[in-house]
Amino acid sequence: MGRLGDLVRRGLAAPFKALLPKNPWLRVLVYALPFVLLLALFSPALDAVVRLVEVFGRLLEPLLQTTLGRVLLLLVTFTFGGMVAVWLLRRRVRDMRAEAVLGRHLAAVGALVGHDPRRGRELFRKVARYRGAPPVRYPPVVADAELKLARQALDTGQVEQALGWLSRVVEPGLPEELLRSLLQLRVRAWRRQGEILPGALRGEVERALERFPNDHVLLCEQRDLVAGDGDPAALAAIQERVHQHAPPAAKPRERQRWIEALSAAGAAALAAGERDQVKKLAKKLAVADKDGPASGLLLGDLQAQAGDHRSAIRTWGATRSPQGLDRIAELLAAHPGVVEPRELLECCPLQGTLLLVARELARQGESARAERAAALAAEALGPTPTVCAVLAEVLELLGQDGKARLLREQTVARLLAVPR
Repeated sequence: MGRLGDLVRRGLAAPFKALLPKNPWLRVLVYALPFVLLLALFSPALDAVVRLVEVFGRLLEPLLQTTLGRVLLLLVTFTFGGMVAVWLLRRRVRDMRAEAVLGRHLAAVGALVGHDPRRGRELFRKVARYRGAPPVRYPPVVADAELKLARQALDTGQVEQALGWLSRVVEPGLPEELLRSLLQLRVRAWRRQGEILPGALRGEVERALERFPNDHVLLCEQRDLVAGDGDPAALAAIQERVHQHAPPAAKPRERQRWIEALSAAGAAALAAGERDQVKKLAKKLAVADKDGPASGLLLGDLQAQAGDHRSAIRTWGATRSPQGLDRIAELLAAHPGVVEPRELLECCPLQGTLLLVARELARQGESARAERAAALAAEALGPTPTVCAVLAEVLELLGQDGKARLLREQTVARLLAVPR
């Protein structure tokens, strides 16, 4: 197709080439003839322009003859030239100013990274005072600087100053991350200020969570507000969401708080006699504390409250934890003889159970077996204050009050001798 087009163009141009003279100078004259005709057509307009230039020159001629006139003419010329240069370069100058502001903002961020908050604060203030066109590469640079100034003020305890910077941020058009930071800082500042009503503050947190439902900081703020209501069940529910959306570094801490919240809610439900609620919370504890004793401890408390002491001891013993052993000890102190010593070891196969076995045998009057179990426990566990206290109780049950008193005195002396 391109070859055919070339052939057509050559065919059309062939007659004109045949008419052109062979002499190159004559050929230039033929080429210049159309331009001469155009100038002849526009000669009146050109004459008018020439006359205007002549009139302008006659007007300037008196000024050029005096020193003052030449100075004024020079000033006018440079002023006009400067105005034309500004008009032609205004966009480039605006972009340069915007890029300079962006560079100052980056320098401020670098100062923060370099642990120089004072220099960073000064640079951020200069960026926040900028009112020109925003940089193309990062339009919300002013809002970002204002948010960083508000965060710095809030970290140093200057709540009013932080609220002042936050009030200057123009919310419409903010990117998602800057809007998230604005909502977080606003809620934090209002909480610290303490002048906004709790209901209004909670409404602001809920509206912020509607926009960012998975934000960990906003969820923590909501949790702190719920904690002030004294509702353990609601606190456990919100803490579950906090743990679910926590960053990896905060996961262990939030998990532990979730376990504590569930345990507190379970204890409150147990005190209120809500058995079904206790079972639900125990299931959640089994998920939250897979390898821990929290779920078993709560279920054991429920069984003990229902009067099923044997099942409670089995459930507590299955946790194989010091807390479970303490609960078993308290239950046996209140209800001695509910289980046999051998069954007690089966329910809770821990070395500390030997102390409880020794106490139960002593209560049953089996002195030899009680002494043997107490000796095994003391040898396995060592002379800790808890072991010594139980052994003293066993000695009292066996009628050896003098040995029990001597053991207590030795324990107290050992505790006082420990350097602090």
